[in-house]
Amino acid sequence: MQSYFVWQGMDCRSMGVRLAAPVPIVWPEERVEHIQIPGRSGDLTAVEGEHIYNSYIQTAQITVIGGQRAGEVKKWLRGSGYVTFSGEPDKRQQARVIGAVTLNKVSRNLDLWRGEVQFYCQPLKERIYKETSTVSRGGVIRNTGDVREYPTITVTATASTVRVGSLALTGITSGSVIVIDCAAQMATVGVQSAMSKATGAFPYLDIGENTLTGTGWTTASVAREERFL
Repeated sequence: MQSYFVWQGMDCRSMGVRLAAPVPIVWPEERVEHIQIPGRSGDLTAVEGEHIYNSYIQTAQITVIGGQRAGEVKKWLRGSGYVTFSGEPDKRQQARVIGAVTLNKVSRNLDLWRGEVQFYCQPLKERIYKETSTVSRGGVIRNTGDVREYPTITVTATASTVRVGSLALTGITSGSVIVIDCAAQMATVGVQSAMSKATGAFPYLDIGENTLTGTGWTTASVAREERFL
């Protein structure tokens, strides 16, 4: 299969760009600090936190077919956006093009231009096509990602107090639709913030199976935010 990358929604092949080699799959480095202790061989390794990883650079060796395309490609390969590499076609990650995009003509007779582009990639990837799961209270939902997941959970209140995991909202009108954005740490009822009614910690999904507990609702719609290394 021909290697490719997709930048800001545009497949490089549609821009007349070919890759000299596949861009490798990278598992990011965990963020740690190495501390030297006077009078002691070696050092101590201190982990900054759970699921904390460093960003990294991915370099694509490219060939542009046609001199007219070269200018278009230079305008395209800039700024920030999402990038997908052919090694993981179902995932994307936030990135920024860094450094100069260099293109050099292969020869006088061939209208081919070779160079490279560097993407400064955020360490965690996400699915391109995200899923929404419907889960009954007490039901099991599985996080197949590599780190904790912070989904958006939508429930319809059946009581004045609604609890999802350890997050409780009081003074709720039965029949109200509550949206809990666990990543943003925000709860809303309709278009209004419900944070003044909220107590407790926002839920998350650990790696593997999780039971979605609570009261004051029957079923939940869970917009998935699985993330991968």
